[in-house]
Amino acid sequence: MKNKTFIGIFLGIIFSVFVFVPLKEVLIRLHITDYYRSDNWQLVSKTSDPIYDKVMTLESFISNRYNNYFPFYNSINSLYYNSIINVDGLLFNNIYLKDNNDKEHLFYNDKDNFYFLVNHYSIEELDNRLNNQIKFYNDINDKYPNIKLGIYLPARYDSLRDVNIKGSYDSITKFMNGLNDDIKLGVFDLNKDDYLNYYYKTDHHYNSLGAELVYKDILNMYGLSNKLNITHKDVKTPYYGSHAKSTLMTRTSDTLTAMDIDNNFKVNIEDKTFKPLEVTDRKNKFYDYYVGYFSGMFDEVIYENNTHYFRNLLIIGDSLSWQIDYLLATNFDKTYVVNTKYGKWLKEDLVLSDYIEKNNITHILFLRETKNLIFDADNFKLDKKVIR
Repeated sequence: MKNKTFIGIFLGIIFSVFVFVPLKEVLIRLHITDYYRSDNWQLVSKTSDPIYDKVMTLESFISNRYNNYFPFYNSINSLYYNSIINVDGLLFNNIYLKDNNDKEHLFYNDKDNFYFLVNHYSIEELDNRLNNQIKFYNDINDKYPNIKLGIYLPARYDSLRDVNIKGSYDSITKFMNGLNDDIKLGVFDLNKDDYLNYYYKTDHHYNSLGAELVYKDILNMYGLSNKLNITHKDVKTPYYGSHAKSTLMTRTSDTLTAMDIDNNFKVNIEDKTFKPLEVTDRKNKFYDYYVGYFSGMFDEVIYENNTHYFRNLLIIGDSLSWQIDYLLATNFDKTYVVNTKYGKWLKEDLVLSDYIEKNNITHILFLRETKNLIFDADNFKLDKKVIR
């Protein structure tokens, strides 16, 4: 009976794969779903068609449950996306692969062998979102003039100003021009040629070289200086980041790297999974070693130094802050790291006035993905979560 059940499940998976793959391709080619032509970035069809949502739900269901349990499924996926690259690569440098669950368009650059994302919003929608975010930061600045408010934009390839994926739309410049003059703003303003020296090819995070530059940029933004002796080390090779995982392709890989520093601060998290800074090898080649190594999925982390700088930092961040929050903490008496995606913030609002008064906050830093800092592209609604 067990054998029959297993065979039934296995055949069901095979059937799902062979139905899903051509179905998705047909929907894309018929322009029923969103599809970008690869080199001119023109949106052929933009729709919230329920068929699209069902297809994406099916893909997510299959991927989440059968990745790494059925190698045949992985091989089919890899073969499918490799075939797209091999065929479209004859004509285009930037090749559309799929939409993720946030309806962002995943591309592969066949010339330099890296993945990147393009958002699905219209220019009008981006403008509305950008203006709303500008108002949010300016409100904080106006209400707390004694707080040194900083925003750092870790711009990825899809938001670099010389790439112009969305025509001539320069969101970073518009954002900079809209902020109050006394808001401190930093931009990881790489050019296209430097990008791959500081970001992973298969993941949306910067590598340790990029993280060090961001860390020093932020210190400079606040008029502080680095006191750390920073070295770098290789953590895991090969490393397949989030973009590679979504396609199950191994044609491009990275080496996960990290900074090495000595620190003496205390942390409120006693859980042994917090910042383990060590790698446990897994059979799953697409295991997220970035999360496993830096482990920052906590609602609130507090670093405490035995210092008398008379300044305390509040970081409102995401996974891009995990690599450097403990470095920044060496420059403050206390550093509070808040990630509103987790724990108590799922039910509570962050009342800024109370938090500032209770913890004697002197500096605030927003360090999140650029798309969310300037557009709230993933709809976290931070302007509603953070009560001014």
